[in-house]
Amino acid sequence: MELRVFTRDLEPLGIVDELISTIWQPTYWQQGNYDDCKLLAPVTKNNNTLLVKGNIVVLHGEAAEFTDEQGEWRRAMQITYRHITKDENNTEQIELQGCFLKKWFSKRVLLSNQIITGTNQEIINQLITNNVGDEAISARQFENFIMLAQDDLGGESVDYTTKYGDGLADAIYERALSGKLGYDILVNERNQLYGFWLYKGTDMSSGNSAGNTPCIFSRDFDNVTEQDYTESIENMKNVCYCTSAADEDGTIYAQEVENETETGIDRDEFYVDMTNISWTVKDEQGEETRLTPEQYLELMSTEAYAQLDDYGELMTFESTINTSKNLQYKEDFNVGDVVTTIEKNWGIRIDARITKISETWQSGKHTLEVTFGESMPTLLDKIKKVR
Repeated sequence: MELRVFTRDLEPLGIVDELISTIWQPTYWQQGNYDDCKLLAPVTKNNNTLLVKGNIVVLHGEAAEFTDEQGEWRRAMQITYRHITKDENNTEQIELQGCFLKKWFSKRVLLSNQIITGTNQEIINQLITNNVGDEAISARQFENFIMLAQDDLGGESVDYTTKYGDGLADAIYERALSGKLGYDILVNERNQLYGFWLYKGTDMSSGNSAGNTPCIFSRDFDNVTEQDYTESIENMKNVCYCTSAADEDGTIYAQEVENETETGIDRDEFYVDMTNISWTVKDEQGEETRLTPEQYLELMSTEAYAQLDDYGELMTFESTINTSKNLQYKEDFNVGDVVTTIEKNWGIRIDARITKISETWQSGKHTLEVTFGESMPTLLDKIKKVR
């Protein structure tokens, strides 16, 4: 493992020569947090120069996330927090935290009420192009930023409305979760570029129909050392009731949306006020038009299904992987892949998507923890849902 450090403009500064510990935690559709990357390093002249807030850190020693004619594209973190300590033994250390670059999308809000029709892939690409890419005004564009080539990721076409003032990161996450897509902003060191990477993990479950080599995690195969399983229906809802803003004649529309028909005690209802969906939208030419009731109800339906995705049954299976055994990270499995996990003693056999991988290097030891399925919501997540 090697950490290379760059300026924000991707000018190379050097390589970190001494580290106490490194934690690197890429995620799939999640927006990311400011503590997804953590470094602990001794205070040295080199570290003092390289490890400062704002600098970009790129991990080497593993396969790149994406490769094209411009070369390798890798995940990177930006240092956002730096804390220096000195104890009674005069031991000096630098503690650092940072975020993967997709967190940068939280720097933008949406500035129009607009309908975008397309698959989740097309909607995400349009959101990015309009707010940080070529279609944004120059002050809002990300510097040295391009869209990387993408496969056709499938999915049905929907009508999606942007809402003035909503966060760009929230909108991207909502569509990524709905489409089961992963994304990040990668770094190309050779050409000093940032690239938006949108992808879908591979189905490598034991019964996959694509003919992919199955990836199975189980104590029976000696590729798992520790496991932690959680399932929860505490936050589950399956029926969404919603109401519109008033139409020109004062009419308020109500709608009921559900993924599957549920009755009796199995029916968990919730309500969403959708008055923030405007009756007027702007087209790509900037001309304002008024929606028909049918169009408005379609937008309400799209939003309701997105809300239902957020209130599903939660399942998390966390495993510490034996990296010396048969399955190797980035060779046999990656963030976003669907794999099979088995724990016979608990009666558990599930096919689940890898949504997070946590790598730790400390004292010459490398550990790998894999999260399958959705992690449990934090208090902040719950507060956001209530709002």
